[in-house]
Amino acid sequence: MENNLLLFGDVINDASLEKYNTYGIKTSCDYLVKPSNVDNLIELLNYLNNNSIKYYLIGKGSNIILPDSKLKGVIISLENLDNIKRNDNYISVEAGRLLSSFSIYCIDNNLSGFEYLATIPGTIGGALYGNAGVKDHEIYDNLVSIDIIRDNKLISLEKSEIDFSYRDTEFKHNKNDIIVRATFKLNCGNKEEMENIVKESRLKRINSQPLEYKNAGSVFKNPEGNYAGKLIEEVGLKGFNVNDAEVSNKHANFIINKGNATSKDIKELIKIIQKKVYEEKNIKLELEQIIVEWD
Repeated sequence: MENNLLLFGDVINDASLEKYNTYGIKTSCDYLVKPSNVDNLIELLNYLNNNSIKYYLIGKGSNIILPDSKLKGVIISLENLDNIKRNDNYISVEAGRLLSSFSIYCIDNNLSGFEYLATIPGTIGGALYGNAGVKDHEIYDNLVSIDIIRDNKLISLEKSEIDFSYRDTEFKHNKNDIIVRATFKLNCGNKEEMENIVKESRLKRINSQPLEYKNAGSVFKNPEGNYAGKLIEEVGLKGFNVNDAEVSNKHANFIINKGNATSKDIKELIKIIQKKVYEEKNIKLELEQIIVEWD
């Protein structure tokens, strides 16, 4: 199968995925494939579907919980799909581009809108998949359209055609659509002011989030009118651990990997948190991170 996969891009056989998920879970897959372009991705998906080969797409792996066991099949990394095209204030960017890199590009070109999202880890595709954002700002704010692969065809969806809400989109519930590109309309901005916003955001994250440990960002969505981290802290779970998976003492809505946390450890800790918060606060915490299931 490896020779066939080489037709679509770079291929790593028996690949470690430890660096492809920000929790640093020590898992692997039969093949890791990095398509060279969108056309090759469509051809790859067609090949995998026609041959009933299981696959899963990842960006930077900053919001996912991979299984512990080896993944029998193909993991597709979109990191080579990172091209940008500009037409005045309209920017088209491929799904594999890192949010931080895209934000820098926009700032360098005096375009405002992504400076608020510059410190969010992950890719354009992943951010659109889960409607990533920070307080008062989210990636859909400046969106014009998204190009997706549906039924092995490339189609474009206008923003008005897409269902999205706080940290949720239709793509989370329809696994057949694959985001490959997006177009944004940005405003003219002042480079120095935008750079200051990024610096302030970066400093705030350093001071409030456990960036010194491997983690996958916010574990739970904030309930309406409340904060997940505040609730977890109030029920006394700051610092609580299951082996090396631990609720951060710095921010309770983060689970950190103290060294050798497994997927099983993280998922068990998530269940404990949800149960405790529901028992004491009568609030069901909804998971923001994605648990990747693999048979």
